[in-house]
Amino acid sequence: MTRALYRLCLLITLVGLLHGCDTSGSQAPGAPSAHEHPGEGPDGHRDHDHDDHADEEAPGHDDHDDHEGPRIVTLSKAALARSEIRTEEARTGALGGGLQVPARVAFNPDRVAHISPPLNGQIASVDVALGQEVSAGQVLGRLRSAELGQIRAELSRATALLEVAEKHRDRQRRLRSEGINSERTLLDAELSYEEARAEHEAARSRLSAFGVRGGSGPELAIRSPIDGVIIERHATRGESVSSENTLFVVADPSRVWVIGQLYEQQLAMLRPDMSATLSLNAYPGRTWEGQLDLIAAALDESTRALPLRVEISNPDGLLRPGLFGTLHLSADAGEGATVLVARDALQTLDNLPVVFVRGDAPGQFLARPVTLGREGREFVEILAGLPPGTPTVVQGAFILKSELMRGELGHGHAH
Repeated sequence: MTRALYRLCLLITLVGLLHGCDTSGSQAPGAPSAHEHPGEGPDGHRDHDHDDHADEEAPGHDDHDDHEGPRIVTLSKAALARSEIRTEEARTGALGGGLQVPARVAFNPDRVAHISPPLNGQIASVDVALGQEVSAGQVLGRLRSAELGQIRAELSRATALLEVAEKHRDRQRRLRSEGINSERTLLDAELSYEEARAEHEAARSRLSAFGVRGGSGPELAIRSPIDGVIIERHATRGESVSSENTLFVVADPSRVWVIGQLYEQQLAMLRPDMSATLSLNAYPGRTWEGQLDLIAAALDESTRALPLRVEISNPDGLLRPGLFGTLHLSADAGEGATVLVARDALQTLDNLPVVFVRGDAPGQFLARPVTLGREGREFVEILAGLPPGTPTVVQGAFILKSELMRGELGHGHAH
């Protein structure tokens, strides 16, 4: 009995072992084989439905990681003021032919009039205010002068004597033609007329020497010789003045000079045909174009710099004398001209060069990828990605990069 039970147990064990071998050599329906990759069906193709769900559930990823749209950073008004960001329009030029020199705006001396009284007297009236626009010939004030009154009186007397002498001469000519008077009488009349005419011319010349034509009495109108603006006014009503006093200074600001200072180490790069672009600290992002028209013959001994001059049109009056800025000098490169930006404008995002350009909204800036060309000491060529004239950040670009990265990290990005 015990032996029979032992045989039965052994048989059951062998059957179980044989059944296990059969199941390991077969495949359950729908299960992947050992040669299939996860996510592929039996025909070797990927199971797209499975991938789609897997992508949706993958953590730490969103559509912004691909940076398909523009990368924008926006600063508040306070942050913008603190950052001191400055923009300039991207310009074209030749690399290696560019210079940056400090500059200041000044009036063109040929367009400035210092107005003094032609003779001694007293200010009777002042008719203009400081900063007022005036036109050529406009009365600025009036001067009361005893000397002027005397000269005008002499001219009036000479005019009257001339009229009398002329009538007397004409009468003697008529009488002589009728044979009534003598030749001697006619000659005396002719001589008296010539003397009166000479006196009249002398009196009129004395009046003209003071810039006065006609008029009567002791008052003289002081007029502006040019169109412009009153930039100085030293006349006060009732004040006694002489020809040595400057009463008004009128300047025409429609065209101004920009004086640059070129240092010795830059002299080798200077060319007389360079074009000039002016940027001012007072107007970030604004530029004015001009042409280099004067290079001084000698260096300024006090600054060890060579003065340069550019004349620039100033129709809107923004170029006020005394403003400081930078002159960007570049040689015209013709067809070889490329867009140039300052080296400080370049930043790197995701191992790609970018520049920041001004956006449409206040305080908005866009990171724009660019293709770089050659690099110089101060400028870099931009071969693609930045059209000429685009307002580009040249100061504070690193601040914008830092703000952009900080904002992206706050939304789950890691750069």
